Amino acid sequence: MKSRIRTVMALGVAALALTVGGATAGLDAAAADGVIKACRHKSGILLVPSAGKACKRSEQALSWNVEGPAGPAGADGKDGAPGPAGPQGEAGARGETGPAGPTGPAGPAGPVGPAGPSGSIAAIEALDGIACTTSANTQGEVSVETEIDGAIVLTCEAENAPPPPPGGTLVLNEIDYDQVGADTGGFVEIHNTGESAADLSGVALVLVDGGTGTEYLRRTLTGTLAAGAYLAVEVDPQNGAPDGVALLGSGGALLDALSYEGAIEAATIGSATYDLVEGTLLPPATADSNTVDGSLSRIPNGADTNDAADDWTFTATVTRGAANMG
Repeated sequence: MKSRIRTVMALGVAALALTVGGATAGLDAAAADGVIKACRHKSGILLVPSAGKACKRSEQALSWNVEGPAGPAGADGKDGAPGPAGPQGEAGARGETGPAGPTGPAGPAGPVGPAGPSGSIAAIEALDGIACTTSANTQGEVSVETEIDGAIVLTCEAENAPPPPPGGTLVLNEIDYDQVGADTGGFVEIHNTGESAADLSGVALVLVDGGTGTEYLRRTLTGTLAAGAYLAVEVDPQNGAPDGVALLGSGGALLDALSYEGAIEAATIGSATYDLVEGTLLPPATADSNTVDGSLSRIPNGADTNDAADDWTFTATVTRGAANMG
């Protein structure tokens, strides 16, 4: 019998994400009642959900006021010290007291204290650089980024953290390995989640047969993939139980992997052995369907927490070469 074909769809995330049409619109939507609501992922990423959306059961719900307390009023200036008393007048011939001396001049007014902060922000970008505490309980600063799909990502970056590696960040983002009826039109989508173009020289997409634990198809990539771009590689992944996909970089480094419909923990690719299970194995219910059009995808788009069960899901909306929807 021919091996059933399967499709993986990658999903993207980051730290704290709010999917909106833009940074200012996202802030207005998230704080319509004066309170920003967010979901803290177990990895420490803070997520601002879209309007009407709720936190997952595995996430901690958080909220804080958009407008902080009013700043303290400036200090009043101090009064000057009184001048010295005038000399006592000489006694008159009849022993009368002389007139009082003149009053001394008033001291200068003290400076007016600075106005306190307003406690509100005009745009969510104003949060960039404020102090925060990371999930590891270390001090850091908030970093605000707006993704190409409109999502707002807030991360707490530890002070003196090493800079990110140069070049793009490639992930498996979507896979369609099983279609309704005859299996045709399968693909594996690769997404560059980095902020610069990724060099594809030496990068290979490898399909692995879970029955033998060996590769059965390899596509060597060339050129570059722009920041935020997608590359749909036309292949027909098997839909046996299990099967897997590996994305290898130059020198055989494992960039990303997915084991679906079962665990492949010792795949032989070339002369090396790789574990294709990231974190928690996908549950049996998370699989491509031969009765419903769809694919496996990373939801949110491009999110990679290195836990397959949390990152991947089946969605009935196939988005070949575009951002995942779910």
